Formats: sequence, C-alpha cells, structure tokens
Amino acid sequence: MDTASKILLGVFIVYLFIKGIGFLGRLGIKQISARELDQKKGAVLLDVRTDKEYGRGHIPGAVHVPLAEIGARVKKLKKDKEIVVFCQHGNRSIWAIKRLIAMGYKNLYNLKGGYNAWKRLH
Repeated sequence: MDTASKILLGVFIVYLFIKGIGFLGRLGIKQISARELDQKKGAVLLDVRTDKEYGRGHIPGAVHVPLAEIGARVKKLKKDKEIVVFCQHGNRSIWAIKRLIAMGYKNLYNLKGGYNAWKRLH
C-alpha cells in the first residue's frame, strides 16, 4: 500500500470514529423530528445556538440560552416541563441535554436536524 492510500485509509478511520462517537452520544436521548415538534403542545423550546445564529432566524416562542451559558441561565426553566433542545444542526444540543440531565432535568428531547430541519418545513 502506497503512502497516499495509507493516508486516505487513516482519514477514513478517523471519520468513522468521529461519527461513531456522535452516535454513541445520542444513545438514551429522546429525539423528535421537526414534523413531530409541530404537533407537540406545551413543550418549552430551548435554542442553544449562538447569539449570531439566533439573530439570523429562530423558532417563534423559543427561549434562547447559548450553550456556553446553560449552567447559569437555564435554572429559570421548570424541571417538570417537557423541553425540546435544539441548535443549528442537532449536535451541540446533545451536549446541552447532557448538561441539563446532570442538573436534574428529565423530560428532554433533541430536535433532529436542529433549526435547519425546522426551517426546511417552514
């Protein structure tokens, strides 16, 4: 195997590893699609995107708390409410959900595909 093939194989293995970690991070976290979100009533929508992303567009009625500020600002949300957490693509929201679980929140959902998935429907 020549050097270029070895490099390509190495990059592919790293790619698979990163994808695998992302999948494992979602295990045990409830997922909701943008279509299902439209049917859900009474849930709190938590937008964990940056201020810049939020400024470019957001889901009406969503509470905006950037991921970096979750620990300090999210305490105002009731722990007994259903909370749908989302970011731009659906990955950072996993980290937010893990943080919320550690803070005692239980009724959490990740919006599959994030804001982009919701925006495609609206």
